[in-house]
Amino acid sequence: PWLLRCVVCDLYKILDVDPAATGLLQPLLYFKGFHALTLHRVAHHLWARDDGPADRFAALRLQAVARLEVGASLFSVDIHPAATIGPGVMLDHASGVVIGGTAVVGSDVYMLHGVTLGATGKPMHGAKRHPTIADSVTLGAGATVLGDILVGSGVTVGASAVVTRAVPEGSTVVGVNKVLDGSQRPPSEAGEE
Repeated sequence: PWLLRCVVCDLYKILDVDPAATGLLQPLLYFKGFHALTLHRVAHHLWARDDGPADRFAALRLQAVARLEVGASLFSVDIHPAATIGPGVMLDHASGVVIGGTAVVGSDVYMLHGVTLGATGKPMHGAKRHPTIADSVTLGAGATVLGDILVGSGVTVGASAVVTRAVPEGSTVVGVNKVLDGSQRPPSEAGEE
């Protein structure tokens, strides 16, 4: 039931945020971000169930199918089966999305292509090493969020932004760790050049 709920919420998230989606059948048949996320959800179920090595092997195989198929790109999405993703998530265009194994993504999240939720590369000795993305977050194209940090609810991470520190809820992040709160606006919106 949880898996089905997530898939239905994902479909409705697409209808909510994507003007190109004219109905449920369109993303169900043609949106690779939806397909890759649904494949991940099945892989995550197998990974979490862990009834034996076959479950983990099957989960990793599904991850590989979403990433590459016989040397050609199938979805170009790499989500580790251990990553936890809530319902109502949209991977818009999806190409190049990478989500690490200890990442946690909340519900109602909108993620564009090229987003990385990764580790810093520092040895963590088994500790959580990927970010936690709270509910109602927007991650712009090419955004990179690294390390065991929390991106608070309602945050917008701009295109190509790099985030390596916690972000308070309701903020906007641009550039490298440049956090704008509700009272600040980027120069283009404030009429500055």
